[in-house]
Amino acid sequence: MNKIVKRHYPIDRLPADLRSGLREHGWVHIEIEPEKGTPLRTKLSLLVASGKNVHGDEKAVLSEIRTLREDR
Repeated sequence: MNKIVKRHYPIDRLPADLRSGLREHGWVHIEIEPEKGTPLRTKLSLLVASGKNVHGDEKAVLSEIRTLREDR
């Protein structure tokens, strides 16, 4: 599970809905964590080139997949 942590983040850089109820200027500590049970989606074509000694871009991967499907 990925988690984003920002320490000493300026309040005036927060979106308006998160600033409500806080003072106008100052610093906050922010933690953003996905809800449990919420699957993170990643395109399969982006994962193909992420392995060791595997090369290719998204268009090349999709082209290869289409070629393999046509062989059936």
